[in-house]
Amino acid sequence: MFLLVAVSPAHSQCPPVYIFTGEAGDNLGRSVASAGDVNNDGFDDLIVGAFFNDAGGSSAGRAYVFSGQTGDTLYVFNGEAAGDQFGISVSSAGDVNNDGYSYFIIGAPGQNSRAGRAYVFSGQTGDTLYVFTGEASSDIFSISASFAGDVNNDGFDDIIVGAYSNDAGGADAGRAYVFSGKTGDTLYIFTGEAAGDQFGYTVNSAGDINGDSYDDVIVGAPFNDESGLDFGRVYVYSGRTGDTLITFSGDNSFDFFGARVASAGDIDSDGFSDIIVSAFTSDSGGTESGRVYVYSGCDLSCCVGDRGDLNGDGNDANILDLTFAVDRIFRGGSASDCSEEADINDDGTPHNILDLTFLVDRIFRGGPAPGPCN
Repeated sequence: MFLLVAVSPAHSQCPPVYIFTGEAGDNLGRSVASAGDVNNDGFDDLIVGAFFNDAGGSSAGRAYVFSGQTGDTLYVFNGEAAGDQFGISVSSAGDVNNDGYSYFIIGAPGQNSRAGRAYVFSGQTGDTLYVFTGEASSDIFSISASFAGDVNNDGFDDIIVGAYSNDAGGADAGRAYVFSGKTGDTLYIFTGEAAGDQFGYTVNSAGDINGDSYDDVIVGAPFNDESGLDFGRVYVYSGRTGDTLITFSGDNSFDFFGARVASAGDIDSDGFSDIIVSAFTSDSGGTESGRVYVYSGCDLSCCVGDRGDLNGDGNDANILDLTFAVDRIFRGGSASDCSEEADINDDGTPHNILDLTFLVDRIFRGGPAPGPCN
């Protein structure tokens, strides 16, 4: 459903700040993004891809970084060889080496027999900081590439790259890689569940959806068939552990749910990052009307583990949780952020003496484990 809003003529005539135009056949603007404050002048800058540009060879590709303050060209980068399609994905990489300047990542999925390659460039100098390459020909590594947030909470921003044609989980099951901004090392590799999923078609930071002070990541698999033909599926992974926090599936066949994913920021101001997912071919409002879903990170945080992890350390129903429960029930200590996990015996009332009894029975007498959050 669309909301039609009347706009005054003065507002409707606001001119663009800048217009950038490509050369014939370049497809300038196939990818666009904020580059962050590349030159540290207090103004955020812009990065734009032109993946069919021929300066480095036919369809080698090109990417431009423009000043947010003046619109001037700060950097121009070219693909290494014909067919690289450099610039098909562009994104800020955050401040990966903590020098106060924003970095940026550019994908070239056609590079090296379509194994694909992703490049991270310094905003301060334009030098290449890292080059990441796909594992095998036709992986199409870097078809999507993005800032991942500070996944391992080391004070350095990290990077996530998708390779939707990787075959590790089956033909075109897909894969996504998280790399350390500090060292360039691989932090996590996530693999699609089944052949044809095209997991990694889109990747992004999810922000900190579960409030553990580690940024999480989100990966789309728009051709996943778990719920039906091409329903699509989205996966949110913990930055702290790499575990799957939650999955979402599309509503209907050919929705291609998960074709685009991103953090939505904290739109409900509850202290948890939220996420946004597109299903642009959904027929819910008419043929291919499209649909967009926004999920609350708070809701996710109450469904990511087993009941009993009261202190939120990722370990369920142990002596530290018992100490937390005693402090809460008898001394008025702080409550668990998630009432569902605090309702250990699943009777609908969290943080009471019956939950404490259940926890004591579990830890000291081998009683039943708390069930999963619903």
